[in-house]
Amino acid sequence: MKSDNRKIKTSHETARVSGREGFKSELGVDELDILLNISETVTSNLDLDEILHCVHAYLPKLIPHTKSGIFFYQEKTGRITLQSNIGLSERLAKLFTENTEQNFLFKKLFETQKSCRATDILTVEEIKKTLYFQSALRREGIGVLYGIGAPIILDGNFIGTIQLTRPESRRDFSLKDQRMLELVAHQVGIAVKNALTYEKGLKEKEHLITVLEQKVKQAERLAALGRAAAIIAHEIKNPLTSIRLSLYSVEKKAAWRMDFNEDLNIVKEAVERVSRTTEDLLHFSGNTTLLIKEIDINELLRNLVTEHKKHLSSQMIIETSLHKPTPLVLADHEKLKEAFSNLLSNAIAATESGGTVRVSTNPSFDRVVVTIEDWGDGISPEIQQKIFDPFFTTKQSGTGLGLAIAKKNIEAHRGVIEVESEPGWGTKFNITLFVQHPGRNGVV
Repeated sequence: MKSDNRKIKTSHETARVSGREGFKSELGVDELDILLNISETVTSNLDLDEILHCVHAYLPKLIPHTKSGIFFYQEKTGRITLQSNIGLSERLAKLFTENTEQNFLFKKLFETQKSCRATDILTVEEIKKTLYFQSALRREGIGVLYGIGAPIILDGNFIGTIQLTRPESRRDFSLKDQRMLELVAHQVGIAVKNALTYEKGLKEKEHLITVLEQKVKQAERLAALGRAAAIIAHEIKNPLTSIRLSLYSVEKKAAWRMDFNEDLNIVKEAVERVSRTTEDLLHFSGNTTLLIKEIDINELLRNLVTEHKKHLSSQMIIETSLHKPTPLVLADHEKLKEAFSNLLSNAIAATESGGTVRVSTNPSFDRVVVTIEDWGDGISPEIQQKIFDPFFTTKQSGTGLGLAIAKKNIEAHRGVIEVESEPGWGTKFNITLFVQHPGRNGVV
């Protein structure tokens, strides 16, 4: 059915174009000159309001009339809006746009998508009996009776009309008037298309500029955070080494004091936590130099899963689905291992005892997609926007650097990391790595 409709639309459009070209040969020099001026305005201007103003200025010279309106149809709402007009009072404009049934000319143009005169629809006596005539035209003493309209078509779709009126004291519009109005409506359709294309391009450009500005600000913020993190980590690392040595000494001397052991264990755990935080800070602030070599992603993930399983309870399950064969990836082994380790740790932490975490690979000719998936509580859309931000965490313990480091390392390889999650349905991280890395000589 849709195919048939397209054929009908295409057929109508072909007929319109053919008819327009043939009709132009029947026009006089002055009429052709006016149409040329309208065409030049349309092609040289992107301001739709200015173009419509120009159309209204030229139309009386081409087709004598007293009032005119250019109406746009909003398909989503079914509403008519008066985009531009000459001589229509606010009351009359309201009647035209709010009571579609009374705007019988618009209704006919919409249904047929062909130009016509008001008297092609109703007789003069019938027009005089309409609410449109009785409540507006006669009351305002306008005396308008004759009307003519042409549809405005954009890419085969009806988007509005041009409608002109004359008083009863003049003669009705002619077939020639009707054909000339079709030519003008065609030009308005082109103007709308040009304006929409320009507006779309402008919005896309503005969006791109906004995105780039945000990326620059984010990069500057991350650089500042990295410098601060490096300073803090180095300031902590040296005293931490002294604390560790002193703790080891106290532990040896007080080995026989059972009442000290609990306190010593608390101190040791605190020191280890600070140590892990310091290491995270150093990793986050470290440079992104990559030592490139061929990496078997399946082997890396298999070894990583084995390491993590050593520290899990027997109820926790890590499933693997590593596709064979998987192409080798040019990458830095340690940085990829760190990224995947952080993601795997995150998935394990989100999974309750007895739950399952799944690690899989899906290769194609130029890339490998690694998926790390859990069936935990999931992440809300609001939190998803922040999870890769440095120091952001929803846990009571943790630095909030694990996912930030993972993202940094993946993107250093020109890779892409994406998250899919829904509260109550778990979380999936998809990491795309390209087989051919742009680095040369083993270092990027």
